[in-house]
Amino acid sequence: MKKFKPSALSLALMLGGVTIASMPTFANEEVEEKAKAKAEANKSEANSDVEVIEVRGFRRSLIESLNTKRYSDTVVEAVSADDMGALPDVSIADAISRLPGVTAVRSGGQSSELNIRGMSGGFVFATLNGREVVTDQGGRSVQFDQYPSELINQVQVYKSQKASLVEGGVAGSIELQTANALENEKEHTFGIQTKLSYNDSADEHPDADPLGNRFSLSYQGKYLDDTLGVSLGYARLQQPRISTQFVNYQPRLGQLPFDGAQEGGITQPTLDSDGNVTGSEPGYYIVPQGFELMARGGEELRQGLMGSLTYLPSDNFKVTVDGFYSKFDSQGIDRGYRVNGIGSILDGSSIDFEAPILAGPNNEYLVGGRYYRDRGDQNPNPPYPRFSNTLTLQTQADDNTTESEVMSFGANAEWIVNDDLVIEFDIAHSQGESDYRDEVMRLAIFEDASATNPVVTDDIVVDIETNGLDLPNLTFNQDIVNALTDPNRAMVTSLEKYPHLEENESNSFSIDANYALNNDYFSSLETGVRIADRSYKNKRKAYNYGEVAGYGVNLRNGNYILGYDADGNPIESLTFRPYQLQEGEYEIVQLEGDFANFPAFISVDNSYIERVWLGDEDTNAYQDWRYDWTIWQESEIKEETLAAYVQGNIDTEFMGLPVTGNVGVRVIRTEQKALGVEDPIVAGEGDPITDDRGVTRRTYNYTTLSNEFTDVLPSLNLNFQLSDNDQLRFAAAKVMSRPNMADMAVSGAWSYNPDEFDTSVIEADLNRDTTPEVRPFYATQFDLSYEHYFTETEGAFVFALYYKDIENFPEKVTIQDYDFAADGIEVPTVNPNSGVPVVSGDYSVLLNNGKGGFFRGFEVAYTQTFNFLPDLWKGLGVSASYSYTDSEVSSEFEAVSGLGNESTPYPFLSPRVWSATVFYDYDEVFSTRVNARYREEYIGNQIAIGDEQKAFFAEELVVDFQASYQFSEELQGVFSVNNVTDEPNRSYFGSQAATGTLQYFGRQFYLGLNAKF
Repeated sequence: MKKFKPSALSLALMLGGVTIASMPTFANEEVEEKAKAKAEANKSEANSDVEVIEVRGFRRSLIESLNTKRYSDTVVEAVSADDMGALPDVSIADAISRLPGVTAVRSGGQSSELNIRGMSGGFVFATLNGREVVTDQGGRSVQFDQYPSELINQVQVYKSQKASLVEGGVAGSIELQTANALENEKEHTFGIQTKLSYNDSADEHPDADPLGNRFSLSYQGKYLDDTLGVSLGYARLQQPRISTQFVNYQPRLGQLPFDGAQEGGITQPTLDSDGNVTGSEPGYYIVPQGFELMARGGEELRQGLMGSLTYLPSDNFKVTVDGFYSKFDSQGIDRGYRVNGIGSILDGSSIDFEAPILAGPNNEYLVGGRYYRDRGDQNPNPPYPRFSNTLTLQTQADDNTTESEVMSFGANAEWIVNDDLVIEFDIAHSQGESDYRDEVMRLAIFEDASATNPVVTDDIVVDIETNGLDLPNLTFNQDIVNALTDPNRAMVTSLEKYPHLEENESNSFSIDANYALNNDYFSSLETGVRIADRSYKNKRKAYNYGEVAGYGVNLRNGNYILGYDADGNPIESLTFRPYQLQEGEYEIVQLEGDFANFPAFISVDNSYIERVWLGDEDTNAYQDWRYDWTIWQESEIKEETLAAYVQGNIDTEFMGLPVTGNVGVRVIRTEQKALGVEDPIVAGEGDPITDDRGVTRRTYNYTTLSNEFTDVLPSLNLNFQLSDNDQLRFAAAKVMSRPNMADMAVSGAWSYNPDEFDTSVIEADLNRDTTPEVRPFYATQFDLSYEHYFTETEGAFVFALYYKDIENFPEKVTIQDYDFAADGIEVPTVNPNSGVPVVSGDYSVLLNNGKGGFFRGFEVAYTQTFNFLPDLWKGLGVSASYSYTDSEVSSEFEAVSGLGNESTPYPFLSPRVWSATVFYDYDEVFSTRVNARYREEYIGNQIAIGDEQKAFFAEELVVDFQASYQFSEELQGVFSVNNVTDEPNRSYFGSQAATGTLQYFGRQFYLGLNAKF
């Protein structure tokens, strides 16, 4: 094994090159001599030899990651590839999610958003080659499945902050790094990877092909006497997007109007007109609102490109230009059926209901029974009047396709001015955009689709019993079971489109300087300035044809069936005609596996039906005054920052122990500005706004709101070298995470309500759900960790404690009797609906609430190779970590509608998280590993009826398997299985008796070859 003597933070570090943690080195002879002289002056380090471990394959990647952690000046975790394209995962998110304290939120079955130490992706800052990257959506959370693992060479997860790092990650910062050809050992290297994939549940989905493929190319070359390096990479992924799911809608609390029901359930307080508790009343039950059974199929196509050029025109100057581009089209076609209106039994609806099935400690959860559709002929099934709230059944064909792309470009120049001073210039651009299609085609069940005026059926009986976190028992009456697959009964009744377009963009320029010092305390002094601007645009559009619940009356001048006359005959309005399916225009879908017992249903090709049904109709979605929410939801937000920092890099001794690290401060000036619309002071006298159809109205005012503030963020990192193989780290810093861009949008709606104490007075209340007045999320954090690196074997033991003192967080607050005039907000003088004079009332706005609390916990990580075992077993090894997080910061949400808010853990916080990998390498020929990663339950979002609903997500254990065989130096065979146990996403509302989402994704198999020459 090779030996080296690591110097204190030498000038070579300032050149952006290799640290002893195997990063690249760029330096001239004079600078190297000075670094060596400083190393010799430090006796403790001069006398300590450190072994550089040289291995190959997965073990090499693991040890390189440990070396990065070992020699970092901050608390950091790392993922290292032994070569470009060597990481085997579908995306870089999978690789990062195995690190200590890191968890992933699975979107469509794949790791996407990453959480660190119990905090969601919105508190995680991401950079690519040191530059900020934006997401393709309105949040701060980067979707890491956008980044192919083949194009990323190294990842560092910073858990402690330093002044030279760009601010933004209370949870942590994730740095992605691409390849630099000048670091490659060979003059030229080519790589080709090709894999076939198979999903074992795709066969049952009409829109998915179980087979897929992955393909990547890479090249690294050095030219001009190793002064010019070129790195190029291309990665393509094509595979099915699969999920089969049962979704139970958020339940509601109420009293059942049935004999005997008043004696059971739970007791609720009774209130007088002033809101005072006057007693209590039993007989309250928690009742579901409806459910849906959906099979999502489609194709995911992701194509990524990266390029990097590094040029050294002289010994004291380096230029790097790099770019990254990824386009990810994720097709998602949902097929299935949806039942609504079950919860209307709480309202005394004429729905017939029998055989109730109760659960819970007080039998308060209604988890099943038999529901009959109303037979009173006043509430027909879809198409139905918008005021109807009875049992409805419809077959869905939803297009939830998202087309997104992200790109990042940057140029960097490093100039060695003299032996002591290095200056770095950097310019960067990042942008992302997404187009979420959100299209719906509905089918209703008719008595006879061939009739001159077909009528929807009333003969609907639903038998259902939910089973907590297991699939429910579900069936319909035989007539409906038959009708769901009968084209003479099922007709297309509506087409809806609600596209969501989002754009994000970031530009930055920075200058950094590093000046070497010659004293007993600091090795160098860093300082720099960064100017950045970020923008976000959001636009909504809509199109509707046919009967759409809640819109049909306004948009089509009536419904297909308006109601019934005195004789009970339906009143019909032929403003549109449902479409009768013809032979060849549909197929029958029968789900398989655990879903095989559910009734089959008809599936249609949305695009084809749209063409043959609507012909020459303009079916494009527009920003449209008929859907005024498309006007007021449009927003544009800008964020401009100016940051400066100074940082001293520590290299000293304390009580005979070598101490390295850094101390510094970062100061940031921020301006947040938003353009949008809000209610005018005088109704109907707003700015003229013209929609995409040419209609002009004066319903809203264009408004620009802004907010400016300055933050000071000090930081300290200390690394105590206890021995050659032991070190103690301490870190402290004030950190911040900026609010989601969408949360800074302009909003403002006036409402008019009687004064609480004087009903003769009408108050004007202003509601702002989003505003640029919201400030970042602040915390002061502390880290203490002990690291021991093994000498006889390869590996390490790490124990870390962390504590985050949260200052406040954004929350909707209401300020009563607000002084709008003092804040420069003009108040309406009269109620536009009645003309009655009004006075200033309450102000409800998203603000930093002043509440605080802690996030605290510990992490244990253990990596061990067993090279002391006999030859056959010496390639065995294990890498495992356990993380526990506790927090007094909570959130409130109404898990059960009508039961009131309950205090719950902070969203996405899983108290216990662990990951374990067992690996085995044999003779540098065969390598295999199994990884299991576990996260405890957490609060997240489920999607139902097109909306997000907060819910509790159950614990999950995801197992992956990977293996490779080296046929020769140039050729390697690979095999892997993702989600070996087909682990589902499972959610519930407060109690596991109240089922939420049960979503299965199937197993994904990969088989392929890697060639390198």
